[in-house]
Amino acid sequence: MAQTEARPQISEEAAGFFVVEGVASNDLLNVRATASAGGRVVGRLPNGALLRNLGCSDVNGNSWCEVETVEAPRITGFVAGRYLHETLADDPGLAPQDEASAVPPAEEGEPPAEAEPARVDAAAEIPCSRYYGQPMRMCAASVRRDAEKEATVTVTWPDGGQRVISFRNGRADTSDAPDPVSYTREAELNIIRIGKAERFEIPDALAFGG
Repeated sequence: MAQTEARPQISEEAAGFFVVEGVASNDLLNVRATASAGGRVVGRLPNGALLRNLGCSDVNGNSWCEVETVEAPRITGFVAGRYLHETLADDPGLAPQDEASAVPPAEEGEPPAEAEPARVDAAAEIPCSRYYGQPMRMCAASVRRDAEKEATVTVTWPDGGQRVISFRNGRADTSDAPDPVSYTREAELNIIRIGKAERFEIPDALAFGG
């Protein structure tokens, strides 16, 4: 009789997302039916794949996580935890709604109020990357210039969602993501990384005009 492979106890509090990282460039990460290196392979994933975290557990001294792919085709199974990087946002790439900008409910008998459109001073496409290991591609970006060397740039991902990046004193300062912002310059180009995954290249001409 074939031996049944152990399935780890999954935490009911599991939440959030992972991206796959650390897999050799010429290889793929195996998704298995059970939390074991001998488990049946039900799928294979590249670096940068986005996964929903269904819970992790220690199995014989090794971390295994039950995951589900976010994009089609949907695959659910177990992967080795050492190849996963946790994404802190509940839904990566989606900017939280500013409560102050919410439209209040209309009084009875009155037409609903319309939100005032955000001011846009310029728009262009910029190189961007959303997931770890993903090649740079072009994203739509708009800018609101608040003062000299101060601006708010809104980047829209091709697959939905936005990232908002604020410039202060001529440099990228903060974003609406929970991950830290790192910033370097090459001539008049601002190279921005948010966390381990997101990358942006924003020229001064877009951010500050001139």
